[in-house]
Amino acid sequence: MINKSRIYGARRFLFTVLLLLIIPFSNSASCQVCNGENFTIDCLILGDIDEDNLSFFQTVDPKDIGRALDISRYPSLDNNSFMASLISDDSGNDDGAAVMNLETEGVLAMQEANKNQKRFEVPEDLMNIPAGSFSHLEMFNYTPSEWDQTGGIDEHCGNCWVFADTGALQLDMAYHQNMTEQLSVQYFTSSYHNGTGIWACCGGSPIWFADFYNTTKKAIPVTNTNASFIDSKSICDKGESTAIHASYISTTPYYPIEQISAEMISTNSKYEGRVIKNETAINSIKAALHSEKAVLIVYTPDDWSKMMNYWKNQTSEEIFVPDSTPGATHNDGGHVMLILGYNDTDPKMRYWQILNSWGGPYNHPEGIFKLSMDLDYSLQCPDGVNAYEFYVLNVTYPEIST
Repeated sequence: MINKSRIYGARRFLFTVLLLLIIPFSNSASCQVCNGENFTIDCLILGDIDEDNLSFFQTVDPKDIGRALDISRYPSLDNNSFMASLISDDSGNDDGAAVMNLETEGVLAMQEANKNQKRFEVPEDLMNIPAGSFSHLEMFNYTPSEWDQTGGIDEHCGNCWVFADTGALQLDMAYHQNMTEQLSVQYFTSSYHNGTGIWACCGGSPIWFADFYNTTKKAIPVTNTNASFIDSKSICDKGESTAIHASYISTTPYYPIEQISAEMISTNSKYEGRVIKNETAINSIKAALHSEKAVLIVYTPDDWSKMMNYWKNQTSEEIFVPDSTPGATHNDGGHVMLILGYNDTDPKMRYWQILNSWGGPYNHPEGIFKLSMDLDYSLQCPDGVNAYEFYVLNVTYPEIST
């Protein structure tokens, strides 16, 4: 999930990103002081930025924002200053929902950059999908008790996005590469930004996930040596790093990848700047599912209490219906999950089939729950963060010579 609620550090987030994108990078180590209001990187200080006008980021490739958060690119910046500049120090909720910790302004900057991201195109033959039911669950190999970022504790690694994205990649390989194994979440978690600073347990984006695999070109099965997930207790906002360095994870065997791109599904009228009816948004998500893809949902409510009450006290047979909270002033953090199917045979009980990454408790033994299909797909939190975003991964594979 994403815990971001305070404004603290907002300008310094933009300093870090814009320094990488605008100012020529310097390896000078002459400046060592990087703290407080004199926050610098390699002795360069960026002037004040208008926090209320982030439209500049529409000119930025969202991949570059992820790359800018890699502390190894700033040799004169110590880890504590780097973390303080980008990570919220407020838990944002009291419901035991440990969430991804990127500052609100970071999320809003990504939203602006994502406006130029490629959108999923609904195939012509899937423009009007009739009511029915559909699921990828039989194609998806996982063990519910191990599909768990939490380790059974409230404070845990915020790499829900890695579980969901890895699941989407795994399903694609099941369909297109006849792969039956489960992929390693730990491989990405340990490798991304070298498992330190702003790393996988701090939160992230499907776009950053794709960018990583476009570099490594390989996906690792969970059965490889040290490839099982062990970072549940690694807490980003405490400045902790991965429990296992990537070099200790065996990368053989592996599954080769040619290219991955993350595509947004257009569902939000306010965000897209055009009319998108709820039924159009629903059909687009269904079309992606029928295209042999899992759908990534980024859920960012203004209050986590209702979701946490549902997860703790209700069963998978009951449908979770989110709503907004009167008087809310900000979002309460976000969480990335995997949509594997749907059922809209009963127009009054329509739902998405969601795979969470919180294990398989007694009331959700498969780690699955039902999310109401009747959402406000154009809903935004009071601070402007989209309440719902949807993505798919578009993956190509190298040809195998015979």
